[in-house]
This record gives sequence, structure tokens and C-alpha cells, in this order.
Amino acid sequence: MEEKYTNEDLEIIVSTMNRNSLDFLIPVFTFAHFSNFSILIINQTQENRILVSDYPSVRVINSFEKGLSKSRNLGIKNARGKVVLIADDDVVFLENFQENIIKAHNLNENATAICFQTITKGGCLYSNYPKYQKELNNTKIRKVLSIELSCKVEDLKKRECFFNEFFGLGSKFKDSETFFFLKNIRHKRLRVIFYPLSIVIHEAFSSSDDAASDRVIYARMAGYYKSHGVVAYLFLLKYMFFLLRKYKLSISEIKRKFGVGLSGIYDYKLILNKKLDSRYE
Repeated sequence: MEEKYTNEDLEIIVSTMNRNSLDFLIPVFTFAHFSNFSILIINQTQENRILVSDYPSVRVINSFEKGLSKSRNLGIKNARGKVVLIADDDVVFLENFQENIIKAHNLNENATAICFQTITKGGCLYSNYPKYQKELNNTKIRKVLSIELSCKVEDLKKRECFFNEFFGLGSKFKDSETFFFLKNIRHKRLRVIFYPLSIVIHEAFSSSDDAASDRVIYARMAGYYKSHGVVAYLFLLKYMFFLLRKYKLSISEIKRKFGVGLSGIYDYKLILNKKLDSRYE
């Protein structure tokens, strides 16, 4: 049977900032020159620091906006590939990543998003991934890293599935952008699956792993309110007990972080009241 997708159909969307040279791509592709791949770089920068490409396979959009979700969306809207891979500038791709992604999409043509595995620089799996291919529900998609994510572009554009620009680094709530992106896809009744192959190497720690930071607490409580409404207040209490148990924080510090969480809920409620966003995507 003829395969629907080929390696040439994959486009890699790389989000980066303040670049004026393509040299940052060299350590990302250790086994081949980056020009062998179709790449779209979204460079969020200033007018005096512009990135250009002399390679036909590497396109660049210099954006003067800030925010990771805005970068991702700009990439999706300007993608030319049939399948896109979401990427950052600090990853290292495994040698067969392209073939593995295309194989998974050919085997699962009715899946919009296919999520893969990350290996740490120490050679271990980044997370406790499922052993077999499976469809992901709203609980499981919370653990997906954006760098593990590939999507069929036509589905995203046709159903208007984009990243929520209130969430993500550089946004008001600096976490949870991948979760709400995948949740939006599932809300549109499109499939999100996990495929048990590794495609990328990354540090053993991501920005979302700092569970006790004010940034994560503020964003996650806003996200909980977006997902669950007033039940978010119960999530906040549960989260404080989690922090107390895991990080051994003092009672005074727990009280302060409880206030940070309340602020996240309150500030997201203001956004809802202004009808700038909706709880259900």
C-alpha cells in the first residue's frame, strides 16, 4: 500500500529568540547538516538583530512579538509541510527521528497529534511513558512535552487548533501551553495518540518541572480554573499539601504560595469576565 506521507512532508518548527546566525542549529542536528531538513524558524527578536537564511530548506520568520505560544502559532500558520514537529533551540534530534515520525503518521492517518518520547542527556527516558501505542486522555496529555509533539497541519488549520496565547513562557501564565493546545485538539474531537519511539534528547529538567516556583503555581492555578471552574480552589489546597510534603516548605512559605495560587485564579477570572478567553476550548 502506498504511504501517504514521506520524509519530505515533515517540517520542523523551531522557536528561538534574538538569533542572527543559523549556527545554533549545528548542535541540534549532530548526524547531518541542518539544511538536509525542512525547517521553519520563528525568531522572536528586535529590528536590529535579524536572522536570515541562505538555504532554501530553512525558512526564517523574524517576529517582534514575545511569547512561546505566539511563536508556535506563527509557525503553524506559516507551515508548508503536511506534518509539523514542534521544536526548541536546545534539543538534539536522534538520527532516525524523521523516519520514525513519518512511520507513525502513516500507521495512524486518523490521528491529528502524535506524541513521542524524549531521552535525557544521561541516556534515560525523560518520563514514565506507556509501553505501547495508546490514545491520550486529558489526564495523560498533561505530561506531554512540546518537543515530543507532531501534528497534521491540515487538521490544525481546518479546525482552528492553536496554542492559547495566555499560557506559556513569555505570556501572562508561564506554563501549561502544550496541555491546553492538546486539550483544544481533543475538544474538537480530533485524536491525540502516543507512539513509543524516542525522537529527541533534552535536559532531564524542563521549565514545567519546577513545581514549587511562583511562576508555575500562578500559571497552574489559572489553568485549573480554566479547566475546572470553582473546583480549582480545592486543587489549590491539594497542591499546597503536595508542596508541604515534597519540598518541606515552612507554613509561612506555604501561606505565601497559597496567595500566589489565589492570584492566578483571580487574574484568570478577570480574563474570563472580559470574554477574552473561554473555559472550554
